[in-house]
Amino acid sequence: MPYPNARAGMVVSTTAEATVVAIGGEVDALLTPRLRDQLAIEIQLAPRALVVDLSGVRFCSSAALGVLIGACGDARTAGIPFAVVTRQHAVLRPMELLNLRELLAVRPTVDEALAWAARPLTSPG
Repeated sequence: MPYPNARAGMVVSTTAEATVVAIGGEVDALLTPRLRDQLAIEIQLAPRALVVDLSGVRFCSSAALGVLIGACGDARTAGIPFAVVTRQHAVLRPMELLNLRELLAVRPTVDEALAWAARPLTSPG
């Protein structure tokens, strides 16, 4: 499927355990609305867990971080565990500067995010 931003892409994978939205490239003003819309659709579908995989992201705008915060809140309201996967400095650094790791369950791998999502509900950390 073509993307308006050729520097970024998004792939959605669904299993019985979770939905994983994997994003690669640059999450800028062109991709952020698509990300927001896709996460809203996935939350409406009520998966057992929702994981946003940012492992392949080279740039993440502040607007995209806002989308993640909003989706996290919507997922919590719907009772859906929500995790973000990344080891990328381009994503972790702004999260740290804005103290977003307190709000978002950030895990280094999809497997760790899925294991976190499968645990009994507690705090986001």
